[in-house]
Amino acid sequence: MSNAELIKRAINPAEFYRHELPGVILKKQGWNDGGLCPFHDDNKTGSFRLNLTSGAYKCFACGAAGGDIIAFVMASHGLNFTEALAKLIDDWRV
Repeated sequence: MSNAELIKRAINPAEFYRHELPGVILKKQGWNDGGLCPFHDDNKTGSFRLNLTSGAYKCFACGAAGGDIIAFVMASHGLNFTEALAKLIDDWRV
């Protein structure tokens, strides 16, 4: 099993986003309102969506999108794939 597969199995996307976006109320599996987009100067909710099943995210205002929590860490911290894996392994003690 690759490190990416291990991370995806070990870190629940709902718990990840509750930690990363603490002010956001996440209620259900599947797509949720993600609050203000962390990738641009957003001032109203509704355009940033999170998928709590897959970890995918999408902002309909700025176009930021990714398929899982690894992509979110890469985009939000300016890391490459390997660096994002290392950060998740370290932060979540995987």
